[in-house]
Amino acid sequence: MAFSHRLILLFLTLLPLFFISHARLTLDRSDLKALSSIVKDLGISGQRFPATNPCSGAGVFCERRHTDNNTYVLKVTRLVFKSQGLDGFLSPAIGKLSELKELSVSHNNIVDQVPPQIVDCKKLEILDLRNNLFSGEVPSNLSSLIHLRVLDLSSNKFTGDLSFLKYFPNLESLSLANNLFSGKIPPSIRSFRNLRSFDFSGNSFLEGSAPLMSKVDGSATSQYPKRYIFTETNKLTSKNGSPASAPSPSRSKSTAAEGPGPSPATHNKHKNKKRKVMGWILGFLAGAVAGSISGFIFSVMFKLVLAAIKGGGRDSGPSIFSPLIKKAEDLAFLEKEDGLASLEIIGKGGCGEVYKAELPGSDGKMIAIKKIIQPPKDAAELTDEDSKLLNKKMRQIKSEITTVGQIRHRNLLSLLAHVSRPDCHYLVYEFMKNGSLQDMLHQVSEGTRELDWPIRQKIAIGVAAGLEYLHMHHSPRIIHRDLKPGNILLDDDMEARIADFGLAKAMPDANTHVTTSNLAGTVGYIAPEYHQTLKFTDKCDIYSFGVILAVLVMGKLPSDEFFQHTDEMSLVKWMRNIMTSDTPSQAIDPKLLGKGYDEQMVLVLKIAYFCTLDDPKERPSSKDVRCMLSQIKF
Repeated sequence: MAFSHRLILLFLTLLPLFFISHARLTLDRSDLKALSSIVKDLGISGQRFPATNPCSGAGVFCERRHTDNNTYVLKVTRLVFKSQGLDGFLSPAIGKLSELKELSVSHNNIVDQVPPQIVDCKKLEILDLRNNLFSGEVPSNLSSLIHLRVLDLSSNKFTGDLSFLKYFPNLESLSLANNLFSGKIPPSIRSFRNLRSFDFSGNSFLEGSAPLMSKVDGSATSQYPKRYIFTETNKLTSKNGSPASAPSPSRSKSTAAEGPGPSPATHNKHKNKKRKVMGWILGFLAGAVAGSISGFIFSVMFKLVLAAIKGGGRDSGPSIFSPLIKKAEDLAFLEKEDGLASLEIIGKGGCGEVYKAELPGSDGKMIAIKKIIQPPKDAAELTDEDSKLLNKKMRQIKSEITTVGQIRHRNLLSLLAHVSRPDCHYLVYEFMKNGSLQDMLHQVSEGTRELDWPIRQKIAIGVAAGLEYLHMHHSPRIIHRDLKPGNILLDDDMEARIADFGLAKAMPDANTHVTTSNLAGTVGYIAPEYHQTLKFTDKCDIYSFGVILAVLVMGKLPSDEFFQHTDEMSLVKWMRNIMTSDTPSQAIDPKLLGKGYDEQMVLVLKIAYFCTLDDPKERPSSKDVRCMLSQIKF
């Protein structure tokens, strides 16, 4: 349930999309009246919310909803007014927004109490009031908001006890730090089965101790949820000023083992100590044996791989993956020593060169041939650097063959054939007349090409459709890991083709992520969680795609010098600040402004905004993104 609600939250852009495609839907009268009161009482200028389209106001997000009259209206689903310098109060009219899922007004100067009507927002998932001047007691029946995932009341002047912490089955993050709460921390917090972090620090009037979460194994028996047990420390977290956190594994084990009963006898302690020592010795010996066997197997496998690289393909013909190549003889020219000598080089990369050629017997069909050279040295002469390069190239060849060699989709660049020679490998693809999206954008910036908005949106939809196939319709799922404009090629009809699957990874359906030993991808497009943990999911591709959407609207790459002269020094961070400002249209490529597509481009920027959220769980899926983009009419 929590995941589905998070997913619904990401569809907050669907309403603006339908807003265009369904004859200008209007905001529900009740929501319009409530929104007007909320905006006025918070101290927001009415100029920021045009009467004709209040959902286009900065920080206001709406979605389409079906009414009892079998019609559609717009309903407010998110209000995000962070760091706006607001000095008003939160209106009781907030309770009239029945579809509200997020209220984020952090880092302002909002005063007075939280109105009790807030509990009428039954679908609320995020309530972020941190760093304001709220005071008084928190509504006692706040726990009726059972869909809450994030509750942050920190750094205010709230008073009273914590009796409002009764039952939050979906709460994941709780922060009440730096307030004036008093009384005891209620034991009911132990029943919050999804709680991952909480912070009660900075409340000097709190009594007793705050629970700490400690992970336990599934076999442990406890009156508390299986995912965690809660233990109490001898000191208040509010005294030391640090939030509650999970103890270290060793400490967790001792905490779980110790109980309120009498301590065990001395001979039992010695027996346990001996068992531990024996366990360590046996573990060391088992590890040494396993390490030796693994080393031997690795050595043998490495030699076999080298032998296959050196000798493989000498006698075998090309591997053909597409009916476009009718017979192996069509690629016979690649078997010759000078087979590429007369061909035009159309690109160079870290793995080799790319040539353009006409496919024999195809009535002028053009193909692109990627030549990947392997080191000519014998295995014994390979340096460590050469070995790493060799292994990298072979992994990329294998990745290309096992992914695009076996799949067919109009938005993926298909591998037509693979030809192996003693000194190199040839990968044969369809030739893309219009080059890469990065080349196209460069030509546009120089004024030698034009790329109007309908074509850019067509490219975005094509990439999203290709990602949807890789992530959701292919088994196993495939994660690209290096999505960027340079790896998006454009065919004769300007249809996007995702290319270069050298870093792609197949992810079995039972897995939630893939862990890698090294960081892969291109700076500016790498998701922050992958950079930090080396764990890759399909949501990392979504982050990269969000950056591409921003590039299509802005006409600027993450590496452009423009961002080096901004305070954010980052395309994504700059976009976030612009999207929460009064004039999000200033992010649009000046070459596209004033041509009748400004509203559509702002909507695409909103989608880019949510694709690049820091929390991967809050990013939409590739299917959701494709649907949202397709519903923007131009």
